[in-house]
Amino acid sequence: ATVEEVAGWVRTTLGRDACVVCILGGLGFPNERSRVLVEAIADKLGASSAASRTKFVTGGSMGVQETFARHCGDGSKVWNLLPVGQVSGFGQGTDLHVGAGEEECKAILGLVGDVYLTVEGAPGVSEEADAVRARGAAVVPLRRTGRASESPSDFPQVAPLERPHFATEEQWALLESQDASVGELAAAVAAMVEACAAPDAAKGMSAEAHAGGSAVKEEEEAGPTVASTSEGPAEAVRRLRGKLGVDARIVCILGAAAFRNADSEELVKVLAWKLQAALDSRAQFVTACTSGVQETFANHCGDGSRVWNLLPVGHPSGFVRGTDIHAGADVVERKDIFSLLGDVYVTVEGGPDVSLQARMALARGAAVVPLMRTGGASNGMFNFPT
Repeated sequence: ATVEEVAGWVRTTLGRDACVVCILGGLGFPNERSRVLVEAIADKLGASSAASRTKFVTGGSMGVQETFARHCGDGSKVWNLLPVGQVSGFGQGTDLHVGAGEEECKAILGLVGDVYLTVEGAPGVSEEADAVRARGAAVVPLRRTGRASESPSDFPQVAPLERPHFATEEQWALLESQDASVGELAAAVAAMVEACAAPDAAKGMSAEAHAGGSAVKEEEEAGPTVASTSEGPAEAVRRLRGKLGVDARIVCILGAAAFRNADSEELVKVLAWKLQAALDSRAQFVTACTSGVQETFANHCGDGSRVWNLLPVGHPSGFVRGTDIHAGADVVERKDIFSLLGDVYVTVEGGPDVSLQARMALARGAAVVPLMRTGGASNGMFNFPT
């Protein structure tokens, strides 16, 4: 999967209409006053009226990012992007594993934010700010903290750093004021973020507006299992889990669209039969309606009464077994929802797409069971999670 594809999944996970604020800064605090300021800003943002519409993202680094995560409310709005196999150890926030290494994670962090808040920082922070400015994201540098966040000659070089539309002149001036109190500056930053998040809320187009707005209400009037292209991934997952059963154990099948190894097809047939026979009625099996592994599994999983084929709204599966269920406006959204739905993911063969969906599922705590003997992604290729 490309960096852009992974970044798209992260945005979907955070909520397509959320205001995403990324935190950039040094690995330590040469200026101890900066630590106090970060703590105050994080506390203020965590308690802000915009917190429900805002997600805060770090790169899982010590120093500025760790301090912010530890002081941002209860951590429920904080997400830490990390290479596969690493943990932040912050004690707050949700770790998302999105890259093979630190450079890949930095690239993904640079693609997911609407606003980038910078504190102190070395030349690397300037480079990251350059990259996000180049694609049109807003940069809010706490200039009074010094280093990369202060120097106009180094930060950033893409274009003159202009005041973003959501900041007043007074708020912007406070960013470099050495006379303003910590409380005043924290309040100014919180007000900027609130203003940035407000337009979506005013239009009623945020993820949470969808959850309580007319589109979902119409769905409820029509019935709790009716799909809607306007629902977010989290709402779709809740609806689908309700349909499959609140106590269901959902087993998702991932695999190649065509068999490459001679014995893989027979293995999938036997696996499908054995699983439906061995597991009780709480086990429900979900495919994403592709040929090859998923269609073979559906066709051999008993009478198909516990097989569910997940498709974008309005699409038929064409499978002869199982029940079609719908979520997402297109294949990309359906993939995102599929990666959020299951408790267990069984993989057979597969390429980069199978590997990406397995990483996304594992990142949120689902179990991944690769049939390694079948090869491909299931045997560790394409950065498959280990």
